[in-house]
Order: sequence, then structure tokens, then C-alpha cells
Amino acid sequence: MLRSTRVHKFLKNFLRLINFDFIYLASFSRTMSVAPLKLPDENGKRRDSTSSIGASTYTDQENPRSEEKFLTVLSQVEQPSRELTIVTMSHAESMGLIFPNWVRICYRRGPMEYQPYDMNMPPKLIPRQPLHYKFDSPLTERGQIVAETYGRGLTSIGVRPYEIFCSPDMKSVQTAAALVKGLGLSFPAINIEPALMGYRQMLPPNYQEMILSPKTYFGMGYPINNQYEPIQGFFPSENIEDYNLRIRSFYKDKIAKIEQKYVVVIADNVVVDMTQNVRFETVDDILRSTKKPTCQMSFISLKQGDAHILDSPVLPLTKSLYVVKPFYWSEVPLKLAVPNHPELNQN
Repeated sequence: MLRSTRVHKFLKNFLRLINFDFIYLASFSRTMSVAPLKLPDENGKRRDSTSSIGASTYTDQENPRSEEKFLTVLSQVEQPSRELTIVTMSHAESMGLIFPNWVRICYRRGPMEYQPYDMNMPPKLIPRQPLHYKFDSPLTERGQIVAETYGRGLTSIGVRPYEIFCSPDMKSVQTAAALVKGLGLSFPAINIEPALMGYRQMLPPNYQEMILSPKTYFGMGYPINNQYEPIQGFFPSENIEDYNLRIRSFYKDKIAKIEQKYVVVIADNVVVDMTQNVRFETVDDILRSTKKPTCQMSFISLKQGDAHILDSPVLPLTKSLYVVKPFYWSEVPLKLAVPNHPELNQN
């Protein structure tokens, strides 16, 4: 009798499972009829990232425009009757690069009591939540000087831009302001453009609340164009393919149509690499680019039907008298990374 009961329960559960499978398959079939799954062709290359953040799953067949080279896209834009020189530059040295723990140490006395412990740090900062500075770092004193030096370098080769476009992060805005100072010109205006910001998935969800507004920078004395209307606002998320297309669209829709002879764009090293026909397919690609030295520059000559990369006409800037292997402060022991650390150098 016990054995018969077990057989009966087994058959009942089995029939229930079969019925569930039929329901699931019917639902799956309806879903597939609306949006069939596209498998990659044998010759199509998937560009899935081994890193998990924003991995792109587009194929060459699904998005053929994604394989167009940056310069090819620019050359296809209808041009005014002039030859445009596009200067793209990465931001100068930032506090986050040289002093990885600067926010915690400089604000150890309170959230509004900034106290520098190195002469390469800004002597003063506007009152702001320390967490905001952590994700929106200012330039170091050396970064300000180097950015201004590059402005003089552009002046020496005859580059006189009327407009400078920059990412909304503080290090890019300050680089643009120092560049204008070095140019020695009174007319360049800085247009803050959210389309130039870094890869969205690597920034905090509320990043737009952390950065300063153009009006705030204008009130601080920066030559900001308050009348400028960005072509794109802030967006919640994107994948790497969207990131590539975002930067490319900005240059195609905005930069390529400028009527002047010169224009300067300031963002991060990723944007500089993109202007040199470098494609980014994984987060690791982006991280490798961000680790390149600061103040990288690219020059593009653009006229009707032609866009090509120019050799940099700016003189080189020797940053050290010693030839050393590049390294990053965040990768060395703490006592070496912050030699003037007020807590590590107590006797």
C-alpha cells in the first residue's frame, strides 16, 4: 500500500512538471515570435567584454556603422569653406592621480575644513562635500602650471581658438581655464558639454549631482559660456558601444561644423585615443587608456571630404631630468605614495 502511494505521488508530480514545461515553451514561443534571438554569423565578431561593466553585445551585422572609423565619419560631414584644425587634449594632472587618499586626509578635521599637506595641492578649495571631490577631483598646482604652459605652446604655433569644449568634470574645466590663460587671448569661451564626460558606467549613479554647474564656475571667475546649449544632457546608463557612438556623434554634429579655423576639445585620454581611430571594446581598454600620461594631444586637419591626423606641432615638454619608468602613486606603498602624510611621518 505504501509503495502504491509513492508511485501515485511520483506520477502526479511528473504530470505537473510536463504541464509546466508545455506552458513555459508556449510562452517562450510567443516571445520568440515577437523578438527572435539573433545569433552571430560565422564571420561576425562579438565584442563582448571580459569585464562585466557595460559589456557590448553588438555584432558587425547588427550595427554596421559601429565599424566606421572616426576620421571617416568626420570626412563625410558637409563642411564650411575652411580648413579646420581640431585639437583634442586630455586633462592635466589631478589630485586623485597624485594623492589617492587626499580627500580622507585633507578633510580629517571635518567635512568643510580642507587642509592641504603638500605644496602641490591647491591652497584653497570651495566648500563642497568631500565625497563630491572624491569623484570630481581638481587639478594639482603642477597640473595648473602644465596646462597653462600648453596654452602658450598652442599660441606659439598660431592656434587661436574662439571656442573650447570640455567635459563637465572639474579637472577638465580647470584645464580649459588654465589653457585659456596660457593662450593669452581674451575671446575664447569654454563650453561645458556633458557629451564629453567619461564612460557612464564607471561613474556614480548620481554623478550629475556631484559636479558643479556652469553658472557656479562662471561665478568663480572661469570664462564659461553661459549661453551654450549642450547637445546632450546626462543619461543614466550606457554600454561601451553607446560610449563610442556618443563621442563620435559629438564631433560629427558639433565640432566638424564649426566655421572657425581652430577648436580645442578637452576631456580624458579615452577621447584623445578615439580621435586617432582607436576603438574601445572592453572596460579594460578604457582603463589602459586612462593610465596614459596627462595632457596627451591629438591634431586633426578637417576639410571637405578629407580628415587626417597631423603630427603634433607643439614642442615636447620634459617633465623630469631623469629617464624613469612611468608609475602611478596608487600602485606604490602608502609611505611612498604620500611622502608628506601627516599621520605617517610622526616622530
